Amino acid sequence: MKEVDILKDILQHRISNQLFYNKNLIYIVNPEARQLFSQMRDDEMREIEKLQQKIKRLQAKPYVISKVFPTKSRY
Repeated sequence: MKEVDILKDILQHRISNQLFYNKNLIYIVNPEARQLFSQMRDDEMREIEKLQQKIKRLQAKPYVISKVFPTKSRY
């Protein structure tokens, strides 16, 4: 399994966690519990953004073969 695939799986898990917190915030009456769920949701969002950026960087990296055989002509 490639690193990108693993990161995408983790990303999906983080997104489902964030959805869980969002869905349950509606039903929580206790202000301390609401604050905790809000904080956890925001933490998940920050991690989601980091993972998305890392996935983009990994997918944008040129592979060794593209360095040896560039697609654009240098002349």
